Amino acid sequence: MTKVTRIYKSCDLNVGKYQALEEQARLLGKLRAEIWERFGSIQGVGSAHRKIRDTWVETRDFSPLAAKAWKETLRDTLDDIHLYEKSAKEKVRKAISRRKISEAEKKKLYTLLKSDKWVKNPYLCRMMRKFKKHGRTTVDNQIIVEFGVYKQFEGKDGNMWLKIPSLVRGKMISIPLNTKAKLQSALRLILKDGIMHVHASLNQRNFAACGSEILGVDKGYTEALADSNGDLHGKGFGKLMTEGTEKRHLRGIARNKLHQIAKKTKNKRKVKRICKFNLGRKKLDRYNHCQYEQLRTKAFEAAHRVVDTAKEVRAEDLSKPFSSNEKWKSYNRKMSSWSRSLLSEALHSVTEARGSRLRLVNAAYTSQMDSKTRRLEGRRVGDRFYHVNGDVSHADTNAAVNIKHRAEDTEISLYTPYKEVKAILLSRLTDIGGVSSHKSNRPSRTLVTRRKRTLTESELTKSLTT
Repeated sequence: MTKVTRIYKSCDLNVGKYQALEEQARLLGKLRAEIWERFGSIQGVGSAHRKIRDTWVETRDFSPLAAKAWKETLRDTLDDIHLYEKSAKEKVRKAISRRKISEAEKKKLYTLLKSDKWVKNPYLCRMMRKFKKHGRTTVDNQIIVEFGVYKQFEGKDGNMWLKIPSLVRGKMISIPLNTKAKLQSALRLILKDGIMHVHASLNQRNFAACGSEILGVDKGYTEALADSNGDLHGKGFGKLMTEGTEKRHLRGIARNKLHQIAKKTKNKRKVKRICKFNLGRKKLDRYNHCQYEQLRTKAFEAAHRVVDTAKEVRAEDLSKPFSSNEKWKSYNRKMSSWSRSLLSEALHSVTEARGSRLRLVNAAYTSQMDSKTRRLEGRRVGDRFYHVNGDVSHADTNAAVNIKHRAEDTEISLYTPYKEVKAILLSRLTDIGGVSSHKSNRPSRTLVTRRKRTLTESELTKSLTT
């Protein structure tokens, strides 16, 4: 069963309880920093949680901290250190693979690196020092609570209340939560801006089975997703992003004016008032988080609607940065807020949870191709695509059809550079004699496609510029 993490928040947590939790987190933060200082270097390689814990129980006193609190902090911090070490080992493995040595020597180095014996090897020790710097931490707002240490009960409003040990022996702190779910695992409590965030792991629930079709999907701005069947999912996605972008823009203009006033004025009291009441981040961060959650909901709803039909979802790979074309400021502002990573996360998560398959394809020129002829012709204007035969369709659904067929294209792989993709598509268009004349009314993709392919692409570009 797959484990997932859920985050719950405290509701109306009073100042006294929050300060008590904050003091406990501060003491545990000092312990966390000490553990990183002592065991975060190569000298701490092979440090075992049980051995250190047993030694500290006999030799140290951590009062007023509860025993379970500092023991769980020790375990959690050592786990972080071991993960940091594993990350460095992956980089060393790549360095070993690039060395010009025999396979037997490489295998020996891999074996030593996997265990703690690499410390005695000069080369491995040197490489680990290169990639594993001495770790440090400044985290002092977290409390790890083991399952069985805390208690929970249902309040009058139906929500759960959490009771965790305090610094006073025998006294527990009751915290109201914003959920009715019963917690059944170890908890990570994070304190921030007067709110306690509870991170709990639970088994992922079972979802309905996926569909039986193969669909191509295009990630859009106006709508979240458009599929190759012509359906649009997540309507209002772009409107929500645009409203948030414009509101942040206007707020930024106003905040910049106040910032300049606070910067130039010599009245310290006025500066203090402006910084406290006008240039704070709490309300702004709360609004941004609220908009992010709304976008995330729409993205996941759209992904679920696609998977209801599809057993295989073919989507474009947008992990590479976009080309730096000069656009107007409002366009750049809106596109910079486009949550394409959120759409990718939704597709990946939903397809995995519901037993479907996500297949990424090369995204080059899928929006400029005619889905009816599968060639680089036709013309896109805004949300419309004008086909060669005179039909007009939605630009995103046209791109979704091209994405579906791109997965079956043997000449264009996921990692083919966009310039090579363009050359392949233009050669296909000229080979069949389908190049449009500049005198005809047939829409054409570029000026290059109006000429016969008698020259190379670079020579054509030079001749066009002249």
